[in-house]
Amino acid sequence: PRRSPVHILSACNEYRQETLILERSAEVHGYSFQAVGLGQPFTGVGMKLFLYDTALKELVGRQIPPNEAVLLLDAWDTILLGPAEEFVEKLHSMKILSEGAILCGADRICAPEYKMAPKMERYFPEISTPWRYPNSGCITGTAAAVTAFIHGLVHGTEGGSYGQQDDDQLRLQEFLLNWQERGVRYPFQLDHECCLFQNMGEPECGWDFELEGPTPRLRNRFTQHQPLVAHGCGGHGRWFLSDVYRELRLLEFLDLDPDSLSTVQYAGLVPPGAQVTEEHWVNQPPWDFPFQAFEVIR
Repeated sequence: PRRSPVHILSACNEYRQETLILERSAEVHGYSFQAVGLGQPFTGVGMKLFLYDTALKELVGRQIPPNEAVLLLDAWDTILLGPAEEFVEKLHSMKILSEGAILCGADRICAPEYKMAPKMERYFPEISTPWRYPNSGCITGTAAAVTAFIHGLVHGTEGGSYGQQDDDQLRLQEFLLNWQERGVRYPFQLDHECCLFQNMGEPECGWDFELEGPTPRLRNRFTQHQPLVAHGCGGHGRWFLSDVYRELRLLEFLDLDPDSLSTVQYAGLVPPGAQVTEEHWVNQPPWDFPFQAFEVIR
């Protein structure tokens, strides 16, 4: 088989149905895929960065060339929608690889600390789309750049110390802001046009489903880009990710049998491929509440 130009690492201590689908989508679209941390006890949401730090230091320079692209994806709520070659082409067009920069998925809400929004907006004053805040579930760059970035998040003192019980997304934001306070801008960009990553923590569906091409895709209505990764972050994202599986007929496209997946637990509101309805919106805030609260607190 042809060598992949993009190497995916996905931190998880257990597989879910969504992880199996992610792994299959990587295979179909020409990415290499490796789950890291399987079987380890859960010690907190912050363990994800520690797992990446260990894996990158073991793999980069051995199995993964330092100049090739690495993609870090959350394991339980992401899916690949397009080929690895297109992913690399987009990174080149954004000069992520040539400049040794980090590219990160972008959110509409600054979570988990809403009040940090003005600081993040000042950090990215050039952004004019709604996606202005980092989401740590989708991170990419050269293997060397990603290794250095994750090492800094885990072991650096910029923005304070970091432990496995700490929030990885908050850590990333504080890290960037501390560099800025010291007069240095870290080589870090947000995918604010959803060119590669469509985070789905949204108040309403902002993309169209396109089935007529060689692969089923999304198209962002605001930017008209076709993102290569859909990320169902949060309750709203899980709702919309279930729509993505179903509307794009992804199990059929990926040649996956729902019965074969059913031996593994699912992480979403419903099993992938099933339709989510109001009855599945349990232990969640009222639909509009997070977006209304963000506007008040920010």
